[in-house]
Amino acid sequence: MLPRITRLPIALTVLLSALGCTSGEAPPLNPNVPKNLLFVVFDTTRVDHLNAFGYGARPTSPRLDELAQGGLLLERAYSHSSLTPVSAGSFLTGVLPHRHGIRSLFTIGEETLQEDVPSLFGMLGEAGRATAGFVSAKPMGSHYGLNRGFQVYEDDMTGTKDAFAIERFADAPQRPGDVTTGLALDWLDSNGQSPFAMMVHLFDAHDLSFLPPRKFVDRHLSFALPETVQRRGDGFQPKSIEQLVELYDMEIRFTDRQLARLLKKLDELGVREETLVVLLADHGEAFGEHNNFTHGWLYEEQLRVPLVLNGPGIPVGQRLSSRVRLVDLLPTLAQVFDLPLPEGLDGESFLGLVGDPLAADRDLYAEVHHAPRDPRGRESQMFSLISKDWKYIHHPESGLHELYSLKTDPQELDNRFGNEGQIALELLGQLLKSGALGGGMVNLDGLSEQQVRELQALGYLGDVDEDPPK
Repeated sequence: MLPRITRLPIALTVLLSALGCTSGEAPPLNPNVPKNLLFVVFDTTRVDHLNAFGYGARPTSPRLDELAQGGLLLERAYSHSSLTPVSAGSFLTGVLPHRHGIRSLFTIGEETLQEDVPSLFGMLGEAGRATAGFVSAKPMGSHYGLNRGFQVYEDDMTGTKDAFAIERFADAPQRPGDVTTGLALDWLDSNGQSPFAMMVHLFDAHDLSFLPPRKFVDRHLSFALPETVQRRGDGFQPKSIEQLVELYDMEIRFTDRQLARLLKKLDELGVREETLVVLLADHGEAFGEHNNFTHGWLYEEQLRVPLVLNGPGIPVGQRLSSRVRLVDLLPTLAQVFDLPLPEGLDGESFLGLVGDPLAADRDLYAEVHHAPRDPRGRESQMFSLISKDWKYIHHPESGLHELYSLKTDPQELDNRFGNEGQIALELLGQLLKSGALGGGMVNLDGLSEQQVRELQALGYLGDVDEDPPK
């Protein structure tokens, strides 16, 4: 039996979390829940490039696969953004982006976590665990407020410049995953015998700024890199998409190696059996789909992410095919750790869905915000909603409406907006009703006068000052 969930107002939970980070003697732990949490984030990792999720081109994730076999694999987990700080804000708080306060990667220091949203690691700290985060890149930095609830948050990249002899890298925005993992292992050596909750963020798959050590590269690539390419790889240009993808897979394999190092340390400390391990990605990546490379859009290859849980309180050898969201993580972990659950969350535990063949898919809201005149041509705002088998994407800047049937068109190639306008209208109405689209975030171009009247009659347009199209 899983622990019963007690709900507390968000404001009280936030206050208790803050006190927990500064109080002296820790409260006794509940002996019926996991003692520790290891929370690992594989940045920019496509779910369809992991063997446990069906990838067969080459081995990329042996240690992750073992976790999945002995735990719970979420086959259809989704992020709420394809931008790291926006996604992280949701999986660390259980709250959607338009409520937690971080809506863009590009407003550094201007948008941070709202003070009234909960912190997963603050809650775990208040319950008696030492909390620490080890971050590999600035998009997970404390300047977004993502360090809330952590007693230790190691996101200082300034040592990267000297360590790798980089001349023009003054702000040192990232470091290799083995370096970050080394910092986490050092912390575990000093703190791993006491109750802990630790997050490790690994950025290697994001880009080619850093490569694994040359011995690892040569063993896992079918083609040779120039001898001049060592740990710094951003000067190397792959000759084909196939080479780019193989490099990407190698970076995932290297990231998986860091996961193996962390798990080995838990074994050495004798705490593996009392540690819950959570493995997830913040978002995926594009390799030519929709004429895009990198991320920052709202298509499936960028929003669907891996999610695996393994350890005490988690079903063994189970797979859940129902759609869940990263916003569901905090309430799920609150259930496992028997923590009081804040009221007003946007997520809910998914453990009750395991083993239920009739479990319904959950609706998925996602958004991205970009800087004006984005060099990759991404619009400044995009919003999407998945409900049942339909996905709608709203582009306020261009007025484009996209509607896809994920059941018959999982690659999102056939825009059905012109044929299924009523479905699109219903999903747009839900977006408007959610409050996620404020003033200036709605464009009614492409809608008929009758459709606009319907939205107005239903009360979805609110204070939007928009004349119906002629």
